[in-house]
Amino acid sequence: MNSPLSKNKKASWAPLKETRSFIKEVVGRFSTTGAILPSSKYLARAICATLRVERAPWNILEVGPGTGAITREIAKVLRLGDTLTAIEINESFAEHLRHEIQTKKEYAKTKDQIQVLVGKLEDLGGNAVYDCIISGLPMNNFEGEIVKHIFSVFRSLMKPGAPLSYYEYFAIRNLKYPFVPQTEKKRLREVSEIVDEEIKKYQVRARKVWMNVPPAVVRTLVLNPILSK
Repeated sequence: MNSPLSKNKKASWAPLKETRSFIKEVVGRFSTTGAILPSSKYLARAICATLRVERAPWNILEVGPGTGAITREIAKVLRLGDTLTAIEINESFAEHLRHEIQTKKEYAKTKDQIQVLVGKLEDLGGNAVYDCIISGLPMNNFEGEIVKHIFSVFRSLMKPGAPLSYYEYFAIRNLKYPFVPQTEKKRLREVSEIVDEEIKKYQVRARKVWMNVPPAVVRTLVLNPILSK
């Protein structure tokens, strides 16, 4: 898609039309969107580093793709035999993404390897189905019990040794904490405890991405490690 700035310069951020669509949905559904702008190309590249390894064909799951900022990057690195399932709770985002996949040149070579579903993560079902999960779920927007449930579903869906890559905005819980009421402080503490415990046990890589609004940390966890004999 051409940049709104000029034909010769590539924009660092998402195209203007996509950003407008994203902001329209954010206004009404921030709890499930969790961002103020689509992810930057730098964040998309960082979170897709998990896919740029020597490997056999993978069954890949993207959770919460939004308008597809990260999906486009995944499409660039899909290999012969890979499949990508993207599940999105927001019907408007899912419809937008399906249209992009069928019409944009970025997807020309891989569109038959991608399916977009509307629904919740737990709607997928199955055990040890995916070789990799890339998540855009806004953990900091959920109650602690929901975050715990999300990690539980991730764990059940992933094959042994499969990586989970997700991002969170840099230090966002700490930044919000002094300015929110006690009930929100309690929720943030619960989320922090759950997420920090998963990170402590299972994180294998973390990378800060400053060229994003807001800046973010990309984390990769292996929730089902392969135990050595």
